[in-house]
Amino acid sequence: MGTPLPAPQSVLREVPDTYISYTIDVSYLLGGRWWGKEKRSARGLGTAQVPPLDLKNKALLKWASYLSPAYLRVGGTEADRVYYALKKKEPVPPKPVVDYQLVLKKKQWKQLIRFTKKVGAQLVFTLNCGWSDRLPDGSWDSTNARRLIAYTARKRLPVVAWELGNEVNGYPFIEGIRYAIPAKRYAEDFSLFSHMVEELHPEARAVGPASAFWPIIGEPNPVIPTLVESGVLGPKDVVSWHYYPFQSNRGKYRIRKITLKRILSPTLFMEGERYGRRLKELVKGRELWLTETGSALYGGEEGISDTYASTLWWLNLLGSMASAGVDRVFRQTLVGSDYGLLNPETFEPQPDYYVTFLWKKLMGGIVYSLGDPASKTIRWYCHSTVGKRNRSTYVVLNLSSKSLQLKAPPSLGERYILSAAGPLSSHYLLLNGELLEEDLVTQWRKKKIKEKYRVNCPKEEPALEIPPYGSAFLVVKS
Repeated sequence: MGTPLPAPQSVLREVPDTYISYTIDVSYLLGGRWWGKEKRSARGLGTAQVPPLDLKNKALLKWASYLSPAYLRVGGTEADRVYYALKKKEPVPPKPVVDYQLVLKKKQWKQLIRFTKKVGAQLVFTLNCGWSDRLPDGSWDSTNARRLIAYTARKRLPVVAWELGNEVNGYPFIEGIRYAIPAKRYAEDFSLFSHMVEELHPEARAVGPASAFWPIIGEPNPVIPTLVESGVLGPKDVVSWHYYPFQSNRGKYRIRKITLKRILSPTLFMEGERYGRRLKELVKGRELWLTETGSALYGGEEGISDTYASTLWWLNLLGSMASAGVDRVFRQTLVGSDYGLLNPETFEPQPDYYVTFLWKKLMGGIVYSLGDPASKTIRWYCHSTVGKRNRSTYVVLNLSSKSLQLKAPPSLGERYILSAAGPLSSHYLLLNGELLEEDLVTQWRKKKIKEKYRVNCPKEEPALEIPPYGSAFLVVKS
């Protein structure tokens, strides 16, 4: 008979159509230090010097546009080391504490805005909150940020939100213990920042503190509790955080090193959801954005983050965060290193890109509650179906080395059963047993594509088989 698919019990909440969003790291955008092939890091960054990202690249524009609507966040470690040069041949001023490392020129800013428009995204930009924009007494110097916000508002350039700082609680690990920003100090900075955004660019939202949550230990040097309790958050302000369940071999600090076995562990799948639920309760009804996440910190891990194995972790994170109360999830990164949705050399979709695309096309905004599965190796989530009334879409994950037999409901309409094309470390996927190719994206919903991948479920089929370590999107008539 198989395991029955549970009926939705109640409506939990609703998420926006930009629930899945993505990032481009400012280092990768402007040509800073980035995660290359070498297995080492310095000051929280890779040691490879990369050229600026070509935002006119046709493949980049093409594949990004298929993920719309979305928010595009530009942030990352070096966001706290950027000077905004809005005049021609503008010199970078010396700073009293730490010098700037990167420069964002007006031409580059306009190119980024154009790219965002072309791909159907909305821009979230992380502003410098680091020591290159701080005075000797540790207070934030808002001059650099004020100039960029004012210019953007004056030119009516579309930025939906400004974020103050990138992983402020991580400064001691990156810059050294004497560069720590006390939580009370950041709350004072955020008060100034929030009022400045409201004054200069009231259409945009203020976001922060992009605090890093680590596996096992949570938020070291916690900032979020103090920020929330300080009372400085305005009615539109958003609380942001980062979470990576593992660290790659490149990083200096590794609490939980990524391995193929660990990324498939049902027990470890629960950690991110626990953090999300605690934070949602803490922020007291405010929006909560996970503005950076990927399978492994420090650029991901080659042979894991860029393979089929990562899709199971990624789908589970998306399902669990929507249920936990997180309002947006930003995938690090659209392109760049091993955890990018696109291959950094060819700009072709990686496995996680395909499951992201399927989620955006099938999983609607209404989130339903389901009973817990009988087995810890089964994970399932249910949403409304995009663009269709009286339909619901399930994501089912089989985290077992044995096939999962699901009892198919009579109302099952479409099935998208995913598995690895070979070992779990394969760069290719099977969709209903067929090699998944780019035409699924470029010719979505065309009859020949549905026939090629045998998407429509035969009415006489009593059960569905999800392969070992497989997953499925199932569209059911309500």
